[in-house]
Amino acid sequence: MPYFKNQEGYNLYYENINSDSNKCTIILLHGFASSASFFKAQISILKEDYRIIAFDALGHGRSEHPKELNLTKNLRHDIIRDLEDLLRFLDVDEQYGIIGHSLVGGMIGQLYTMKHPTDVKFLILLNSGYIMIDNVVRNIFYNLLPYFIRMNFLDVVANSVEKLLDKTIPYIITALSGSLPGLNLTKDQLYMQIEDQIFRMIHEIKEYEPNITCPTLIIGGRLDNFAPEQMSEKLHQMIPHSTLEIIDMAGHFAPAQRKEVVNELISNFIRKIR
Repeated sequence: MPYFKNQEGYNLYYENINSDSNKCTIILLHGFASSASFFKAQISILKEDYRIIAFDALGHGRSEHPKELNLTKNLRHDIIRDLEDLLRFLDVDEQYGIIGHSLVGGMIGQLYTMKHPTDVKFLILLNSGYIMIDNVVRNIFYNLLPYFIRMNFLDVVANSVEKLLDKTIPYIITALSGSLPGLNLTKDQLYMQIEDQIFRMIHEIKEYEPNITCPTLIIGGRLDNFAPEQMSEKLHQMIPHSTLEIIDMAGHFAPAQRKEVVNELISNFIRKIR
């Protein structure tokens, strides 16, 4: 299996399909706790006409896992850095499209597109949003939130973030319990680190303005409880000239649940651009 070593010395698994062709390149970015294999239904269709590059982020899938837990590790920064290094490693010097799934994969796609606007030909966001999940603490916190809070995230946390933290921190600590002994933190230090991460996340979301100008397709699921359709609608408002599609009878894993519909939307969108 192909691996490349990132700047921290970890081996990251990647796939490079149709590498010897002159076909347009598409990069696939998976979500938190997922892997490149999530896109198998999309790869089966796209590989007929495109070069496909995908990789498992550090700690995911077939890539190596960090030896120690770091509560403040910036997953977004690391994935963007690793993707940049992978593209150099594979000598990719032409424009390419990006497809990102979920809050992490979709957010990486947005941030990478803003960082490299002339390199990205198009962007496709699947079940994505504007939430800044980039480490274990933020992911656990968000998973503990009820659906109605996710629907109106900023409005709710603006008025009751302290109450939310009081209710969620004990569960966050419980979820982390297996990894905490090696951190050597007092209870107060641990609470402060968790609170700091959540407050930073909320601040980043409030300040987030996606300056994306390339053609963008946003696909949401009507039954998505993790990234509610309201987030897709919000992204559509935030990204000029974007196209929005909400799929009925589809949840957060629409690319697998309704693969025929998703694949058709993706194929038609890319075909129009080309």
